[in-house]
Amino acid sequence: MSDTDHTDTTAQAGSRDRTWSRRRLLGTAGAALTMSVGLAGCLGSGGSDPFETDEPQGEPVDGEGVTWDDLGDLEGELTVYSGRTRDQIDPLFTKLEEFYPDFSIARDYDSNEAQLNSLVEEGESTPADLFYTQSSGALAALKSEGLARTLPTDVQDAVPENKRDPDGQWTGASGRVRAVQFNSDTWSRSELPTDIFAYATDERFAGEISTRPNSGTFRSFIVAMLELEGEERTREWIRGLLEDQDVTLYSSGTQQAEAVANGEVSVGLGNQYYAARVIESQPEISLDVTFTRNDPGSLFNVSGVAVLSGAQKPNLAAEFVRHVLAVEGQQFFVDTNGEYPVVDGVAYDGPLPSLEALEPPTFDLNELGDLEPAIDLLREEGMTV
Repeated sequence: MSDTDHTDTTAQAGSRDRTWSRRRLLGTAGAALTMSVGLAGCLGSGGSDPFETDEPQGEPVDGEGVTWDDLGDLEGELTVYSGRTRDQIDPLFTKLEEFYPDFSIARDYDSNEAQLNSLVEEGESTPADLFYTQSSGALAALKSEGLARTLPTDVQDAVPENKRDPDGQWTGASGRVRAVQFNSDTWSRSELPTDIFAYATDERFAGEISTRPNSGTFRSFIVAMLELEGEERTREWIRGLLEDQDVTLYSSGTQQAEAVANGEVSVGLGNQYYAARVIESQPEISLDVTFTRNDPGSLFNVSGVAVLSGAQKPNLAAEFVRHVLAVEGQQFFVDTNGEYPVVDGVAYDGPLPSLEALEPPTFDLNELGDLEPAIDLLREEGMTV
């Protein structure tokens, strides 16, 4: 399932979670705000915050890696708006509920755009305590709307600054890197360029290369290219893929990775974790990844969380974030999603190169808060599916 798939509003059988669907507030401000406040009153009725402050309820989380046993016990009900799809995050929610019998999560799954729209309309009356998203750009947009509150100091200090908001209003929870997926029967790593721009000009890749332009992470990558390289060079790169390389465009990251492995195309520009999932499930498959160096093609991005300014239970939300950053939470992202941990003390033991072996560009992830320039450019050049 892609990271921008449709809302999942069906509760799993036997689960203790409460899942709902909300009418998206896309209309005029008057009617929408009235509906928003009504829904907030209805859905935000899960009791009071069980904790008096957002300080650690047990041990503080840190960059060395603490465990759930070290942290305070979670209790009560937490309301989460998630821009991540159910398959990517619900197993962690369920694991926490099983670990803490007195704790439950009311989930709402939808696209980042829909979640942000609702949060802007609801404002301080939102029923949500926490926003969980696969996009640092969505977190940056939330911050720019003044809807995130500053995270506790220990939470900020546990994550390197390049993987969170430098002002402490959101933090990465797991990481991913733009990568070059390749069919290992066709290519060796040494044959592939370490410059992202070569993939639009090297004639070896004509009819062999693919990408997925409809995803938020691809658009973030284009925003980074615009910021780091300028519009002219970015536009030339897109045109080169379309006109010279006859690029194949996919609408699903998993479908693209499988197509590379099966030889439908032999090179794919996409997120590393789609390849990692396929390799993890089929270790003998003809699929591998390599990375460009110090350019937008190896952009490091995060999925992450923000405690909302209108949260009814901000202290519970803060302790929840500590659990996401603890060893068990970080290991979940490696094992289940093929992602990288954002806490340095938690080792990556997946099938791909470690972060230390990569050379991503230096880039402020808050710059990804506005994807419109990328969307407009891709539409103008015809790179859409």
